[in-house]
Amino acid sequence: MISDTLKQIADAKSKLAALEKKAAAEQSKKLANLHKDAGFDSREDLISALQSLGVSAPKKRGPKPSAKKAAAKKPAAKKPAAKKAAAKKVVARKKTKSGKVRAARTKITDELRKKIVAAVKAGGKGTAIAKEFGISIPSLHNIKKAAGLTKARGK
Repeated sequence: MISDTLKQIADAKSKLAALEKKAAAEQSKKLANLHKDAGFDSREDLISALQSLGVSAPKKRGPKPSAKKAAAKKPAAKKPAAKKAAAKKVVARKKTKSGKVRAARTKITDELRKKIVAAVKAGGKGTAIAKEFGISIPSLHNIKKAAGLTKARGK
């Protein structure tokens, strides 16, 4: 019984191999005459006709160009100096690699530093000041340190 089953399996495998060989031969014959079926004199004519279709290159994957590069390409509209000084936050948003949207960085100007130092001297909490002016807490600490508002660590 087992030997009959094994013999049937071996016969099926040999039939399958013969069918695969026949299919491969038919496919190569069809490919060899593809240029004639399409109405071309040679394979080279078919290839050049396909290349002349102007198939576009595949889309590039990866991060999009940064906002700085895009701004460098386009000339920025000039704003009056008063508007530049009055603006304390950048409203633009930026996508991170993970797809999350976050606010763009705030440009820390001398005027903004003075306002932050005044807020610290008025007794505001660090996190509230950082959130109000749109800066990070480490940036706030750097501004405080530069203004001499931090105590030196004792050893």
